[in-house]
Amino acid sequence: MDWLFIVKPTDTGLDDGSSAGSSAKDRMLALAETAPRREWCLSRWRRMASGDRLWIYFASPVREIAAVAEIEDEPYEVTGSPRQPWRFTATLNAAATRRLYLDPVPLHALSNRHPQGVTRVRDGDLGLLLDHAGL
Repeated sequence: MDWLFIVKPTDTGLDDGSSAGSSAKDRMLALAETAPRREWCLSRWRRMASGDRLWIYFASPVREIAAVAEIEDEPYEVTGSPRQPWRFTATLNAAATRRLYLDPVPLHALSNRHPQGVTRVRDGDLGLLLDHAGL
């Protein structure tokens, strides 16, 4: 299954602040190349499974999908984080993220132009994402 994961400009935790001044898209590419295995947070449980793909949508400054990761496990609940009590591990695909970084998929090209939270990628949009990522 394929999921759309929204990264907003106010999101933190991508790099512990070590890349001050760079965009979330730049930081994500750097992480894909240097530390691709990440823990991701969710506000609600999703039916994710090992092998699912996570397409990363950057909400600002330009609304586009510019990174992709492979999910390693299903979400598990953690205590102490009431706003995002679910976690899962996913590994950024460096080659595909590099391609998407250079040739992102603009939000207006997708059928779901107003994604909310973490949502499934619509079947009609998957081919476009795969093509841009070289997968």
